[in-house]
Amino acid sequence: MEKNITSVKILGMEYKISCLPEEASQVEEAAVYLNNKLQEVRNNSKIDEGRASIIAALNITNEHLKSLSIKTDEPDSTLKIKELSEMLQKQIDSLSKINL
Repeated sequence: MEKNITSVKILGMEYKISCLPEEASQVEEAAVYLNNKLQEVRNNSKIDEGRASIIAALNITNEHLKSLSIKTDEPDSTLKIKELSEMLQKQIDSLSKINL
């Protein structure tokens, strides 16, 4: 299959991403979403880009885990995902308070 190069901007820097042509719009949407999350973290704290990236990634992961718990019908899986999500939120909160 032929690969496509999609250019995206994240925090003002351009990145070239190799993907299938039919995935280009998804890559662009993901970049916009990530950029918004990074901006949100940076606007709410005075941390460097590295820490902001980690916190944004943790926030996105937490959102994903929460969405999985909504879709899962198994009580044990839902409980484990909920516990992971809560633990992750505590870590995010504590990381966000560092270097304010």
